[in-house]
Amino acid sequence: IRASWGEIPQSIDPYITGFNYGISTNQWNGNFIMSTPNTLVDPNIKGAVSTQREIGLDMKFMKNRFGFGVTYWDGTNKDFPYRLTIPATQGFNFYLTNVGEIKKSGVEVMLNISPIRSKNFNWDITATWAKLIENTVVEIAPGLDRITYATGDFGTSSYVAYLVHQKGERWGQMFGGGFKRVNGEKLIGSDGLYVREADVFLGSVLPDYTGGVQNSLSFKNIILNFNIDFQKGGNFFSLSDFWGSFSGLTAKTGTVNDKGNPVRDAVADGGGVRVDGVDADGKAVSSYVDAQTYYHSFQSKGIAENSIYDLTFVKLREVSLGYRFDLVKMGVSKKITGATFSVVSRNPWLIYAKTRDFDPSEISNIYGENSQLPGTRSLGFNLKLNF
Repeated sequence: IRASWGEIPQSIDPYITGFNYGISTNQWNGNFIMSTPNTLVDPNIKGAVSTQREIGLDMKFMKNRFGFGVTYWDGTNKDFPYRLTIPATQGFNFYLTNVGEIKKSGVEVMLNISPIRSKNFNWDITATWAKLIENTVVEIAPGLDRITYATGDFGTSSYVAYLVHQKGERWGQMFGGGFKRVNGEKLIGSDGLYVREADVFLGSVLPDYTGGVQNSLSFKNIILNFNIDFQKGGNFFSLSDFWGSFSGLTAKTGTVNDKGNPVRDAVADGGGVRVDGVDADGKAVSSYVDAQTYYHSFQSKGIAENSIYDLTFVKLREVSLGYRFDLVKMGVSKKITGATFSVVSRNPWLIYAKTRDFDPSEISNIYGENSQLPGTRSLGFNLKLNF
C-alpha cells in the first residue's frame, strides 16, 4: 500500500512584468520600426502550484508470475498564469494574470502476467489502463465564466473548431460552427446546402480511456518485444481535411454518388453530391449539389463540424527483434558484461481507427491537427553494450 502528496510549481519569466517596446530590424524612411506591447501584465502576477495526491495498491502472486497495481489520484490546478482577452478599446488585446481552478481525478490500473517461464523460453506481459474520472473547471476569473483556450489556423475561429474552458464543465470541450438542426435532422436552406449554427458543441477532446499492452518474449538469445497502445473516445478537428476537401484533394471529393456517377460530374449529367436533410418545417428534402459548391460551402458558411473525427485507435507502436551475444564464447566477458543487437520499428501499423484518413495517435494540438505532416514509420538498429 502506498500513498503520496506533492506540489508541482509552474514558474514564469522573471522579466514578464517588463514593459518593453519591440524594435524591428526593418526601417521606414530611415527610422526603425517599433511595436508596442499588446498584453497588459498584472503587476502582482506570480507562478502557480499544482497539488496532487494519490493512493495505490500493488500485489504480486505465484512467485511474481501474476501481479497488479491500482492507483487513484486527484489534484488541483489553481491560479495559473493566463492571457485573458480584453476589449481593444483599453489599448491592449490581452491581460495576463492569475486565474482559474481545475479539479482532476483519475484511476490507473497495471497488470503483470508471465504466462510462460522455462529454461529457454519466457513470455512477459504488462498491460495498463487509465481513465480520467473528473476534470472540472471550477473557476476561471471573477465575472468570467468562459474563455476560448485554443484554436487553430493562425488563431482564426470563424470557421475552425476551438477549445473552450467553461465554468462548471469538464476541461477540453470543443465548439465551432456546426449544422443547424430541426428535430435532430440537418437543416437545408433554399440554396440546397446545409445551414450553419454558431458555437455548436462538437464533443470533448479527451478520450474516455487510454491503455497499452507490452509483450516481451525471449527464446534462448533471441528477444522479441512489441508494444500496442490504444484509446477510446474523444474527438479532434482536422484542418487538413477542412482545406483538403475545399481544394478537392481528399479522397471523398472524388468518389461516386448513390447513382454510381462521379460526384465531380455535372448535376445535369447525374453527378453531384447528394444532400439529405429537412426544411424549416421539418419535412425531409433531398437534392444534388455541384461537388465544388458543396465542399466550398463549409468554408464560406464557416461549418467545422464536417471535419470532426473520432480519436479512437489501436496501434502497434513499436516492434523490436534482438539477439543477445554469448560473450563467454566470444572471449570478451571480462571486458563487456552484456551486448544486444536489435532491429527496431516505430509506428509500423495502425491496427484500427475510426477514421482511416488521419492517424489519431499522431495528433499534435489540443483541439486536433493543424495541417501537420503525416505520421511516419521508421526502421532502425540499436547496439547496447554493458560494461
